[in-house]
Amino acid sequence: MKTSNWKMMMAAAVVALGLASEARADSTSLLTMGLGSSVGLAHVVPITGGSVNDVVSELNVRIKMLKVLGFDFNYNFAGENEVGHGEIYASSLRASALLYVVPTRIVSVYLAAGTGSSEFTDMFKASATKRSYHGGGGMELYVGRHLALSTEFLMLVPQVDRVVVSSQPLKVDAAGSLDLSSVKTPSVTDYISADNFQVTFGLKWFF
Repeated sequence: MKTSNWKMMMAAAVVALGLASEARADSTSLLTMGLGSSVGLAHVVPITGGSVNDVVSELNVRIKMLKVLGFDFNYNFAGENEVGHGEIYASSLRASALLYVVPTRIVSVYLAAGTGSSEFTDMFKASATKRSYHGGGGMELYVGRHLALSTEFLMLVPQVDRVVVSSQPLKVDAAGSLDLSSVKTPSVTDYISADNFQVTFGLKWFF
């Protein structure tokens, strides 16, 4: 009996939430801007082996247009770390284009892709080094007219600006010759991998 009452109460809460006009965080507006912050974790497996975990603490500005389009700009207060042969997977500055595939006034799901850099002027410069790329998606849950809870998952890809002959240190045999058996040339999948990701949780206030 208690289980049945509990289910009925949960169903009523969901219906009430769905009918509440305030639960939209301006998702029905043709143009809106949100400010927020998020925290999370960046996990990277460098081509040199091992794994690196970094804390993510971001300030976020999000612009939503025509209900399905968006632009995101993030600044990571925790900074960025070089791994492997100097690659950067999670840049301190990050810009993303968003496509809302499920835009509702209660919850929205979006796809995201973009680029990152340590300097704003280098973010969209093709010749710039120390850039990164990312792609993934996220979700916003609207708990009021302006407030949204958010979560996001991104796969991280570094810009490789040098030729890496071997991901591991080269060895010399007893005769003093280079041991070619120690050569391990990295492939594209060593850099583009689901093992390199960032997951964050945050709050946003939409105007």
